[in-house]
This record gives sequence, structure tokens and C-alpha cells, in this order.
Amino acid sequence: MEIFDILTKELCEPRLKSRGKQSAIEELANILKRHSGLSNFTQEEIAEGLLAREKLGSTAFGGGLAIPHCKLPGLDRFVIALGVSRRGVNFDAVDNRKVHLFCAIVGPEDKPAEHVKLLAEVSLVLREERVRRELVKAPTQTALYEEFLRHCAREIEPEAPRECKLLMLVLQDEETVTSVMELFVEMGIKGASVIESDSMGRMLSQVPLFADFINFLGRKREYHRTIYAIAPTEEVATLIERIEEITGDLDKHTGAMVLVLDIAMVKGSLEAI
Repeated sequence: MEIFDILTKELCEPRLKSRGKQSAIEELANILKRHSGLSNFTQEEIAEGLLAREKLGSTAFGGGLAIPHCKLPGLDRFVIALGVSRRGVNFDAVDNRKVHLFCAIVGPEDKPAEHVKLLAEVSLVLREERVRRELVKAPTQTALYEEFLRHCAREIEPEAPRECKLLMLVLQDEETVTSVMELFVEMGIKGASVIESDSMGRMLSQVPLFADFINFLGRKREYHRTIYAIAPTEEVATLIERIEEITGDLDKHTGAMVLVLDIAMVKGSLEAI
């Protein structure tokens, strides 16, 4: 699945009219609705899906860019819309800047891995400020479409090394894991590893000596995942804030925990997706 195969010129809008978040989502939903693959969905249903995702945390992660996205039940393909606001939209961005460039994505509910991969591809292209500036300046629908595809086709230059921390997240809810992985992609955190782990309580419940006592305490959580990710030091605080938008206050919430560790050395790399 390539961006080239998904984005069409008709879904590129170089002059969005909206000024606020709600109206921008509705306008993007209206653009997405132009695609024949969304003929069974109303503009309102698409907008509701995008707004529901925004309630988990803003998809405007700084630099004048937002990638609103959602999964729609019954949809059988991915659809992308590209939009530019010359005046900018207040979109609850993490850096409090107005958003000028939007890339909206809707996809099937039953393809979460492909959804995250597409988010990663789009984020990789749009992470460079120079690319975003060029797209915002595109004067016509055709120019916006061709400029975006041109940047999708070029080879991405590797980032300069930065001081980083190791984040270790332990999560006990499957939907939360998916949302956190999408957040990582949105913020450019690549190569995270997800490990199927187990809680001490669950392990002890399988030991006869402790089983009755553990079971007496109540129902244990069955789902347990540990995520390891390397993040730039200057982005760690923002990343944790965004994670808490998904999980709730980590100091008051059970079922989620974040640890931040110093890194003595890193060698090698992993594929982003």
C-alpha cells in the first residue's frame, strides 16, 4: 500500500476556509466524502469519527501540521485528503501554533497495522519544515497534489543524532496500546518494540501455592503489553503529556505505567513499522 495509490488530486484542497477545529474537521470530512469509497458514509459520520479520535488527544503535534485520522466500521479501503489553510486553524496543537497543513486519513476498522503504517509514511514525509512550507505555498489543487507526491517519491535524509531517553510503557488495555502506537507515529517516534508481557499477579495465579489467594483478591487483567521506545530527550515531557491524554493521569490511573531511563549507548536500528 503506497500513498501514490491512495491520494487523488480531487481530495487536495489548497484553500481551506475554516478557522476553528470543529469546522476544519467538518470541511475535511466533506473533502473526504468526494471519494467514491466513502459513498456509504455521510459527511457527519466521517466528521464524528475524526472528532472522536481528537478527544483522545490532538493530532496536531506541532510545526503547523495536523494529521486527523480515524477508523470507520464497514470501510474497505484507506482514503487520504490534503488541505491547506493560509490563515491557520486553532487546532489545540502541542506547540500552540496554528495549523496550516492538514492530512486527513480514514481507514478500515479491521486493519490497525496498515493504519499505523500509513500514518508513519505520511509523518515521515511531512516532518520536515521545508516540505510543509512548500506544500502550504502550493497555489492550485494540481500543484498541491504533485508537490506532495514529489516529496513522497524522494529519498528521506537521515536525521542527525540527538540525545535520547529510553521510554518503557506497561499497558493493560489493548485499545490503549493501539492509540499509543499511533501517537508514536504521529510524533515521529520510530522503531518501537511491543512485547507480550505478563503481570506478577497473573503468573502467581498459576502457582498452586498462591492461586487461591490471588483469585480471592479479584479478577486479574488478562492483557499485558510492554513497549520500548527511544525518544529525543527534549520531546519526552510532551510525549508523556500526550500519553496521559490517552490513559488519563498516570498518577491516578491503574493499568498504565511509564518509565524513562538514561541510555548509555545505542548501536543499530529497527524498521519503523
